[in-house]
Amino acid sequence: MSLIFAFVLIITLLAQQNDAQTTSFDATAYALQNRCAWLPCGASGFPSSQLGYAIDCCALEVPLNYANPDRTITISMARLSPQQATNETNTLFMLSGGPGGSGWNLFYNALGSIPSSLGMTIILPDHRGTGLSTALTCDDNASQTVDSACITYLLSKWGREGINQFSVTSAAHDLSIQIQSYQTDNPGRVGVLAVSYGTLWLDRFLQIYPTVVQASVMD
Repeated sequence: MSLIFAFVLIITLLAQQNDAQTTSFDATAYALQNRCAWLPCGASGFPSSQLGYAIDCCALEVPLNYANPDRTITISMARLSPQQATNETNTLFMLSGGPGGSGWNLFYNALGSIPSSLGMTIILPDHRGTGLSTALTCDDNASQTVDSACITYLLSKWGREGINQFSVTSAAHDLSIQIQSYQTDNPGRVGVLAVSYGTLWLDRFLQIYPTVVQASVMD
């Protein structure tokens, strides 16, 4: 577990009443207006192709606060596409744990578990604040050292209400936009596999968006 996300998790749990509220935000309409542009990821230490998969990324601008969408952050997801042509149209989204783990934490697990010969596309979304998404860090140099200076920095940059938005509910809205934006140009069945903290993320997503995906597994 990332210590900075542990701190933020405490803050969001203390604000649980607000976090439990859903909004009137139309994720479907937003996704249709904000379609993915798939580009090279530029993720340090990760290849652009591996074991029969081509790897690229999509960054989407989403509201920091879905109840008051005047400020945005970036959320990112990586796509592992089989390089061999296939009629397969199924896609699997894999949600990482932590909290504080990015989708890249599952990169080699995905490659080792799902051969590209199956023809399934794999998507590794970053939870907001992690990976290639807008970073939740302790200073402008991306420090993850949680101390009093870190807390002061977080409150100064985001404010208490802003920190509350790095929650599982906000991440559930993010995931809906990521999936529906992807589906705009990639019709087919979508499943979600979640591990560790990712199971809480998936559970909240299914509470708010019970009909967006066709299959889900929590491990």
